[in-house]
Amino acid sequence: MATAISGMDIYAPVFKVKRNGEEYPPKESILNIEIDEDLETPAMFRLSLNEEINIRTQQFRWLDDDKIKPGTEVEIFFGYATSKKQGMMKGRIKALTPVFQSTGNPTLSVEGYDLSHDLQKTAKKFTDTEVTYSTIAQDIAQANGLSAKVDPTEITHGKVERIKNEMDYDLLKRLSNEIGYEFFVRNKELYFREPKDNIKGDFTFEFRKNFINFNPRMTAASLVNEVHVTAWNVKDKESISESAKISDIKSSVGNPDFDNIIEESQGARVDVKIEGRLVRSQKEAKNLAKAELKRRNKGFIEGTLECIGDPMLRPGITVNIEKVGKRFSGVYYITKATHSVGDAGYKTTITVRRSIL
Repeated sequence: MATAISGMDIYAPVFKVKRNGEEYPPKESILNIEIDEDLETPAMFRLSLNEEINIRTQQFRWLDDDKIKPGTEVEIFFGYATSKKQGMMKGRIKALTPVFQSTGNPTLSVEGYDLSHDLQKTAKKFTDTEVTYSTIAQDIAQANGLSAKVDPTEITHGKVERIKNEMDYDLLKRLSNEIGYEFFVRNKELYFREPKDNIKGDFTFEFRKNFINFNPRMTAASLVNEVHVTAWNVKDKESISESAKISDIKSSVGNPDFDNIIEESQGARVDVKIEGRLVRSQKEAKNLAKAELKRRNKGFIEGTLECIGDPMLRPGITVNIEKVGKRFSGVYYITKATHSVGDAGYKTTITVRRSIL
């Protein structure tokens, strides 16, 4: 049964930053923390430190501290003092920005990214012949010192090559998009998986109960009824065709007849043709069509929701949003989450989508 978020222990927000297992810098020096997680880009963190200057040595406490510099790996914990539920992010400092004013203490902004950002600079070796995309993801995770949480893929590819100057991050993003998977790194785990967007959520939000605001938008502008793929079968040396319809995609969310919704909103059926792909089987062509159909239809309803902070709200999970009308009530998938902890307390803002499939 889904739990209402208002039932959690909401008292004093706490946050902690660790370096090499040691709490550093101490929380009394941290003015605020913001963590931005997004399924499409590396997650980012920002710390604002209250700077101090040693009167005797005229050295700044944090700006001149060799322990806080670009390249330093940190762990950030956030949650509540009375709850065992905590969020955690591993990342690496990338930038330092001091702010000096004529009055008051200086501040130091510390910015960094999660470990997926490192994959934008590496191009590790991987098995590239007679290989599945899931095996490639496992190879790259291992080569970069990450553990892999990978859903197996069915199709074996004769040869997989990088595009010129393509780094590991871009390669895995391209492969995941091609088959309708998602790729991201959380802490030291690399995820390459099917989206978990077709199940009921573990959290429930209700209007006038436990969220601050919810701003959804419904648009049918990019929806399509069917995708047709014409590809070259490199194994049998022949052209093959496949298609995917909305009826081919199963959902457990209980969506209505979107075929008619698309036709009514567009004035006619919308079919898309894709040509020039290389495949090795009819099944691979079918999977390509289905992945493209999902991609084009995943943004039927999108929105943002702001609530009292909850460290369990992370991209890649579903939530139930209820009592907001028949059109907008339902199951939504979190694609982005921003956690902000500071003097104003702890708030979470999530970006969500509800696809037609």
